[in-house]
Amino acid sequence: MRSSNKPKILIIEDHPATLDAIKMIFEFEGYEVMDLSSTLDLHRKIAIFCPDIILIDILLGITDGRAICKELKLSVYATIPILLMSSRNGINKCNFYKPHWDDYIEKPFEMETIVNKVSILIAKKAEQT
Repeated sequence: MRSSNKPKILIIEDHPATLDAIKMIFEFEGYEVMDLSSTLDLHRKIAIFCPDIILIDILLGITDGRAICKELKLSVYATIPILLMSSRNGINKCNFYKPHWDDYIEKPFEMETIVNKVSILIAKKAEQT
């Protein structure tokens, strides 16, 4: 049975073990989770799932997660908060892409840190609506 009051989180990560770990964290926290290992048909999947937040890895095979962030922020999904994840130090200092995500987290991260960042972003979105 699906609960409509559960926050929805879309996780886009191409490393299976990392994807499973993040998914497990947020399911444990009571989120409804959709996980994707690629951005294939992303707009349709977002339209169907209607996430409250998107977590996206910076490196998705040959796809740059920052470019996907930019694409989403320039689309009808601009109001959905995006948390960019990366194991590459210093990515959050890139000024060209920086306006296209709402927050950044460096891998590896603590469970409490990612949960707090997501909670804050969802709360900010709720205040704006």
